Amino acid sequence: MGGVSYLGASQAANLGGTAGTQLKKNENVGRDEFLQLLITQLKNQDPEAPLDSKEFAVQLAQFTQVEKLISIDDKLSQQAENVGSMAGYLGQQVVLGGSDVQVKGGQGGQLQLNLAQDATNIRIEFLDSEGKVVGQKVLDQLSKGKQLVSLDQLAVADGTYRISVKAASRFGAGDFGVPAAVAGLVSGFIPGPDPKLIVNGREVAIGEIKEVSLPAPA
Repeated sequence: MGGVSYLGASQAANLGGTAGTQLKKNENVGRDEFLQLLITQLKNQDPEAPLDSKEFAVQLAQFTQVEKLISIDDKLSQQAENVGSMAGYLGQQVVLGGSDVQVKGGQGGQLQLNLAQDATNIRIEFLDSEGKVVGQKVLDQLSKGKQLVSLDQLAVADGTYRISVKAASRFGAGDFGVPAAVAGLVSGFIPGPDPKLIVNGREVAIGEIKEVSLPAPA
């Protein structure tokens, strides 16, 4: 909005002095210069022939209108930056800072498991609000490290569940707990004052994202 004219050179002829001369040279002025010109105009007006009140009102109206346009332009710029930032997540694999899973129609998206060792008999338990196990998904074996698993064909009712994961050591050292976090692909986003990403069909704030990576090859 820096190129918007507040006052043209033809209007500057009425200002006189250095301010008017400078405006004639530049043709257009910005908002700070415009205010400075108005103040100079008021200070140097002839007491016997003060500034015409109608002309002054028109100049103030010009300033107010352009100030509103600047505000609108700033908001649009911020929104454009916001949309560009959100679009950068599309198609990316993300890991969220939590393990609460939303199940709908037997589908619960994905989990990222962080296995401290090679494991077998991995049991993903679904706990209700009272901490009671209401269902589970069992995996045969997984290697040490971060592993993505799909939560599909679940035999639990639709709802939100806390997840607990246990596994047996492949070397016979007994069961051990496995850290888990909700993961998934970003399939869309919702811009606005409180922007959200769509992950596994749910709305997620950007602040909930802990890791971002390229999706694994199909």
